[in-house]
Amino acid sequence: METGQGSVLKAGTLGSLGVAALGAVMMAPALGIYANLGLISADSGRAAPAAFMVALLLTLPTAISYALISREIPSAGSGYTWLSESVNPFVGVWTGLLLVATYFFSVILQPLLFGLFLNELMTVLFAWQAGYGTWLIGVIISTLAVVLLAYPGIEISAKSSITLTVLEMAVVLALAGTILIACVGQGRIEYGPFNPAASLHGFQGFSKGLVFALLSFGGFSVITTAAEETHAPRTIIPRAVVTACILLGVFWALTSWGFSLVMPEEDWAKQVASGINPVAVVARNYWGAGSLVVIITALTAALGVYLASIVGYARVAFAMGRDGTLPAFFGALHPKYQVPWNAQHVVLVVTLLVAAVWGRWLGLYRSYEWWGTVVVFFAMVSSILVNFGCTVFFWRFRREEFSWWWHAVIPLVGVITSALPLYYSFGANLWNAGWENGQSIIVFCLSAVLLSGLYTVGLCWLRPEALRTKSSPEGLKVQS
Repeated sequence: METGQGSVLKAGTLGSLGVAALGAVMMAPALGIYANLGLISADSGRAAPAAFMVALLLTLPTAISYALISREIPSAGSGYTWLSESVNPFVGVWTGLLLVATYFFSVILQPLLFGLFLNELMTVLFAWQAGYGTWLIGVIISTLAVVLLAYPGIEISAKSSITLTVLEMAVVLALAGTILIACVGQGRIEYGPFNPAASLHGFQGFSKGLVFALLSFGGFSVITTAAEETHAPRTIIPRAVVTACILLGVFWALTSWGFSLVMPEEDWAKQVASGINPVAVVARNYWGAGSLVVIITALTAALGVYLASIVGYARVAFAMGRDGTLPAFFGALHPKYQVPWNAQHVVLVVTLLVAAVWGRWLGLYRSYEWWGTVVVFFAMVSSILVNFGCTVFFWRFRREEFSWWWHAVIPLVGVITSALPLYYSFGANLWNAGWENGQSIIVFCLSAVLLSGLYTVGLCWLRPEALRTKSSPEGLKVQS
C-alpha cells in the first residue's frame, strides 16, 4: 500500500452526476421522511414541513461558504485543508478532527437504522415482533453490504448512489402524492404545517424537532471530500453543494406535508415512545401491503447513507494521515483501488461494537435518536469553523475578489444559524432530559471536543513539523 506523504486518490473518477448523487444519498431523501419525520413530529407536531424549511434556511449560508471555499481549494480534506491553509494549521487540524468525528458518528448511525427497518420488514412479512437479535443481524448485514460497495472505490460508490437515490425519491413522492390526493378528496388540505407557530409544544418543541430536520441536511459537506476524485472540481463541487441542499429541502417540506395532516399530533410522540415508526403506520394505512416497498427503499436508503458516510470519513482521515496530523496508517491507499482502506477498517469495526452496546443499553430506536443528536452537534460546530475560515481565506488570499456580502455577511449568517441550534437544542432542555436522553449526549460531545483540542495541542508540542508541512496534491495549495 501507499502510505504517508505523496499518496494521491484516483483523480477524475466522478462527474457532475456522480458528485450530486453522492451528496443526495448522504442527505438521504427517503430517510428524511422515513427516519426523521417521526422524531421531528413527536416534538413539533404538524409543523414538520416548517421545520424542514427552517432547517434549509439555517443550512444554506453554510452550504454557500462550503461552495465558495471549495472552488478555491478543492481537496479531500475539506474543512481540514481549507482552515489549515487559510487560518493556521492548529485551527485546521482541530476542524479536521471534528469533521472526522462528524462522519465517523454518522457511519455508526446508519446500521442502527437499517436494523430498525429490518425488524419492520419481519413484522410486515411474518407478523413477527422482531427484537434485538434480528436488529443486530441487520447491523451486520448492512455492514457486509457496504464493505462490498465501498472498498473497490468511489466510482462504484457513486454509481450505487445514483440508483439508490432515484429509486427512493420516486417511492417517497408516490406515497406522499397518494396521501395528498386522499386529503384533497376529504377536504383536509391546510397550510398551517408550513407555519412554525403551529408547533405542538411551542418554540421549545419546534427547536427540539429542528435537530432532526437539521440531521437530514447534515451530509451535504460529503460532496466536498470527493474533490480530488472529480472532473473539474472547481465548478462541479460548489454547484452540487448548493443545489443538493435547495432541492432536497423543498422535497422534504412538500412530501412531509401530507403526513402532517393524516395523524393526530399527539399520536406521533406516543408511537415514537413505544418504539413504533409512525411513518410506517401511515404507509400501511394508505398502501396496505404496498408499504413493503417503503420498507425496502428505507433499507436501501440506509445503505446509501452508510456508504456515503464512509466516503466522507475515510477521505478526511486519509488527508490528515497523508499530512501526518493523524497516524500515517490512515494515509495508506490500496495499491489497486487507490482508496483509504485502513481508515475504513477502523470505522467499520468500531461501528459493529458500538451498535451492539448502544442497542442493548438504550434500545433500538433510542440508539438512533442518541447518535443522531450527536451527529448534529458536531456538524454545527464544524459549520461554525468553516464559515469563519471562508471569511479569513478570502480576506487574506483573495483580497482583490473579496465581497462583503458573499465573503463576510453570508459566512457571519452561517455562524449565527449554526450557533442558534446549539444554544436552543443542546442547552438546558437537553440536560434536563435525564442521563440517558440528554446528559450523556452532552458529556460525550463536550468530551470529544475537549479531547480533539488536547490532541491538537499535543501535536503542536510533540510534532510541530506535521503542522508546518502539507502534502496537498499539486494545484491545491493556496496561492497568495
